Amino acid sequence: MHPQCRAASPQLLLGLFLVLLLLLQLSAPSSASENPKVKQKALIRQREVVDLECTFTKMRSNSALRVLFSGSLRLKCRNACCQRWYFTFNGAECSGPLPIEAIIYLDQGSPELNSTINIHRTSSVEGLCEGIGAGLVDVAIWVGTCSDYPKGDASTGWNSVSRIIIEELPK
Repeated sequence: MHPQCRAASPQLLLGLFLVLLLLLQLSAPSSASENPKVKQKALIRQREVVDLECTFTKMRSNSALRVLFSGSLRLKCRNACCQRWYFTFNGAECSGPLPIEAIIYLDQGSPELNSTINIHRTSSVEGLCEGIGAGLVDVAIWVGTCSDYPKGDASTGWNSVSRIIIEELPK
């Protein structure tokens, strides 16, 4: 052994181990309610998904919900059109801080409505919603029109897996 180095005594090693163990216990969640809660609903469809909603039990009133939709989205139309996919919580859009949405806009459609422009893309809609009380929360993804634009022919979840993931996060 090098003359300037000393071996650590067993008591010192035990003391360091106990300090480390105490630090780990202090940083660990103190109850199961502090652990993030996650729920997923997934569907596989050969045709369009008509209903994609999920009921989630929110444990705390001062937490936020992180939501994610992932699946195939498509819009087609003869002329310019716009559709929006958005989340609702107990039937209302998120207001804390803003709605959770995604849009598809087409400037030029196909002459027959069902010919050249019919691209299905895997897309996601994701965000955080605050201000929802504790308890059961019905979370759903909906399709609506964009303001000031005509409605197109929208499709959700064609020939693929569509899923909603909901996670409760502490503020």
